[in-house]
Amino acid sequence: MKAHKIIVLCLILFCLSCSASLHFKSAAEGDIRGYLNLTPQAADHPGSGGCLLHSYAYVEYFKDGSSVRRHLERYKIFNERGRRHASKTISYREGYQKARILFANTITPDGRVISLEANEIHDATQFTGYDFYTDIRLKRFTMPAVEDGCIVEYATEVRQIKHQSEPDFFTIFLCRNLTPILEDILEVVLPAGKTLNYKSFQTDLTPQIISEGDKTRYIFTNLNQKAIVPESRMPPLIDRETFPQVWIWTLSDWSAISRWYAKLVRQQMKADPELQNFTRQLVAGMNSREDKINAIFKFVSHNIRYVAVLLGPHTHKPHAAAEVFQKRYGDCKDKTVLLLTMLEIAGIEARPALVPVHREYFDETMPSLYAFNHVIAVVPDKDRYFWLDATNEVATYNSPPFASPVTVFAINADGTYSFIKTPAPDEKSDRLQSEITYRIDEQGNASGDFRYEYFGMAAQTVRYLYKYMSPEQRKKSFENRGIEVVHLETGSLSDTQQPFFVHVRGNIKNFAQVLDPNTIVLSNVVRHDVYRDITAAPFRKYPIVLRPSLHAQETLRFIFPEGFRMKNPPAPFVYNDASCRRTETFTVQDSAVEVFVQTIRQRKKIPPEKTEIFKKEAFVLQARDTAVKNIVMERNQ
Repeated sequence: MKAHKIIVLCLILFCLSCSASLHFKSAAEGDIRGYLNLTPQAADHPGSGGCLLHSYAYVEYFKDGSSVRRHLERYKIFNERGRRHASKTISYREGYQKARILFANTITPDGRVISLEANEIHDATQFTGYDFYTDIRLKRFTMPAVEDGCIVEYATEVRQIKHQSEPDFFTIFLCRNLTPILEDILEVVLPAGKTLNYKSFQTDLTPQIISEGDKTRYIFTNLNQKAIVPESRMPPLIDRETFPQVWIWTLSDWSAISRWYAKLVRQQMKADPELQNFTRQLVAGMNSREDKINAIFKFVSHNIRYVAVLLGPHTHKPHAAAEVFQKRYGDCKDKTVLLLTMLEIAGIEARPALVPVHREYFDETMPSLYAFNHVIAVVPDKDRYFWLDATNEVATYNSPPFASPVTVFAINADGTYSFIKTPAPDEKSDRLQSEITYRIDEQGNASGDFRYEYFGMAAQTVRYLYKYMSPEQRKKSFENRGIEVVHLETGSLSDTQQPFFVHVRGNIKNFAQVLDPNTIVLSNVVRHDVYRDITAAPFRKYPIVLRPSLHAQETLRFIFPEGFRMKNPPAPFVYNDASCRRTETFTVQDSAVEVFVQTIRQRKKIPPEKTEIFKKEAFVLQARDTAVKNIVMERNQ
């Protein structure tokens, strides 16, 4: 698009936004055809599904602690991929908030304006069948008459009528996104005496600050940004070291949150005689502190149904422990309060710990309740902690709560707090091992014996999958791999203290390729992640993020017909860099080949300037992958 068209369009958008703090304006109120002619075309942004023409987010906190949030969004849709912008959902809590759609229009390429009808807005509770949460509601709508080249615009409002005394606002203002941006504005209005805090990363964007009597306006204006072109294994957009953004918050310290939440939790740790008696009976005869913790945690995690209500505005208050016990369901904060209450009855000290939304990107210098979306219980134990996530029905009381370390906000009963980092998975305790034997006949068919054993966090993952799969679905998961299942057995789904195993026997047709009566070839023997998606790209703009994995040990045995031998077995292989440790050995005895593979991966972030170094390491893996891709067995003549 020509530069003057961009300037003119931005002026139009700015004029529309000048009055947005009072009332949002629709583009349909002006010269529609003239406006359409100024908007970008698909050719101006190749590869993009659409373009954000204008966004205006307005947030105002009042002296009494109430607030209002309005948001106007206007997109031009280029193609099918851009049609995701034609749907919108806003959540609110009835009795605490009021939500409404100010307007919603589709402007067709020929200039017609088609407005969303009231009956096209669906307003319903998010959770049916749960008395606790019927007040959590969603307004959903999809814009009418959407086609390539149209514009969709909608303005929404959520007004907070019951509130906390302290304004608590937190957001991440992304200056670039996967969609091109013409204009994106955030305005935050605070009463006198309150200050908006912000930190800019990879940008010099700062707000315009306007003082008006007893109010202060902070206006962030972001203009004319190209879309981010995704790269494989790049960091998320909230990576402050990579992408331009501003983190914004209102609170000055964490103590206001910890005191408030400690009081809130204490108020709900109410145990009636029924809950007290049940808990005492549950731990009766147990002398070990750990046995009591395990028994209580297992009861709450297994017997109280989890309803996934994420922490958010006005969803932080848990229900009373006795109510949760009676109803037999709850969200994370409800289950945690019940857990804390039962532990207290059993004489065990525990505390709630808030878990951040953006786990590895959490910043302790930016206090806000809305930095968290989950809560667990923490039990101090000498020089360690027990981490109890009551929403995880397959976890153990003494295992790490997450796949990688996370800093949590632990709150003491007196309102003090501390930041505690959860442990990383243990290489010895959190692992998986497998032993697989294939007996191959002269036609290339095979009978297979598959034995998998999972420990710690690995057991949690697989046990959870199997718990919610029918026997037929479990069988189907192996049949999809070409295995005709003869026998399938699993470990206990309820005894979470034990490792979990899966044992399968079955037949596989055409497992190996028979080239001639004297030659059998087995392909894809050893699987590698060789990063071909990285090495294939000639240019890299963003860092590479390698994800961690648990310690894995795999033993593969291939038993060929008598008389067949493998010539020149591969030499042992050891690969070790900052992210991956891997060893491979091939052992040949008569007509049998045994392959042992051991792998563990750690999280690693590689800056773009070191991509070429990483590619060299990847080429080593690729060379090994090629070298062991096939096992060639020849009959002794």
